[in-house]
Amino acid sequence: MNGWKTARIGAATAALAWSAVTAANGLPEWERRAYRRINDAPDQLAPLAWPPMQAGSLSAPFALAGWTWWRKRTLDPSVAYAAAGFTTWLVAKGVKRMVKRGRPYDHDRNTNLRLATQSDGSLGYVSGHAAVASTLATTIARDRQPAEAVALHAFALLVGVTRIYAGAHLPLDVVGGAALGVLVGEATNTVRTRLAG
Repeated sequence: MNGWKTARIGAATAALAWSAVTAANGLPEWERRAYRRINDAPDQLAPLAWPPMQAGSLSAPFALAGWTWWRKRTLDPSVAYAAAGFTTWLVAKGVKRMVKRGRPYDHDRNTNLRLATQSDGSLGYVSGHAAVASTLATTIARDRQPAEAVALHAFALLVGVTRIYAGAHLPLDVVGGAALGVLVGEATNTVRTRLAG
């Protein structure tokens, strides 16, 4: 394992642990302020926020896997995208049950609920959308140049920001989701390397 990969895994592990502990203890004032800045952005941005949000949906890894298979007709990376994305979605559900943090509306009744987001009593930490998008960014970035990898992760971060804007998640939900995504993505890439021999 090279030093850069070790650093990414270490940073993601630390971010996941810190965000989980902090989120489990409520809503810090700094996080509330950060949330309000994003969630109070103009309603006119909603049509722009919806498309990138879909990159973190459960269907995204399967759509990417299908498109990749159609283009390359190879199991790797098609299977890697689908398996990593679905695994991330499942793990995120488990983390939600452990941390038990509510959605933004449970903490802030002034939340702007947008893009079909509802206050339905479901759990917020971690953001599954941020996690899936981060996993896909990490697995795609495996064979890319550094500048492309940075762009992929920036887009994954944008997915998380759109979820805050929609009123579906708080900032630490997104931090935890992004960190979880990096960990699952790196694990997936390790398996891919070993299977490739």
